[in-house]
Amino acid sequence: MKIRRAKENDKEKILELLNEDPGNTADDELHYNLNHVNEYVNGKAFETFVCEIDGKIAGIAMANVFPLGKYAEMYNAVVDIGYRRKGIGIKLLDFLENHLKKSGIKIIYGYVNDGNKPSEKMLEKLGYQKGKKVLFYSKVLRK
Repeated sequence: MKIRRAKENDKEKILELLNEDPGNTADDELHYNLNHVNEYVNGKAFETFVCEIDGKIAGIAMANVFPLGKYAEMYNAVVDIGYRRKGIGIKLLDFLENHLKKSGIKIIYGYVNDGNKPSEKMLEKLGYQKGKKVLFYSKVLRK
């Protein structure tokens, strides 16, 4: 197992992972495309890492970083269904946290969909504390 920064040739698999996870797309109109993934891989605001096993990407973790405030939003963490329950998510997030710490980030936070018990359990295992419950509102802006 190797965790490394995401590269150009990882983008198709990252896109596949993001769109396959119902926690990311649910029943709303959000679906990721290559423009999103390009921003995650090449954009200055994101730190994106992949876990590679036997040459295949088994998972991803990314954070939206706000260096002036010294904080980061854990933007997404997804493990391929064939690799789940093997500790990959924890290793990815631990790697991401250590990278952010070295970069001067002091706080990391993230959101978990209500009822996503595996993610809640993983974050609690990593020492995250539950915050306030909030309601999420969205609107699709059409031309």
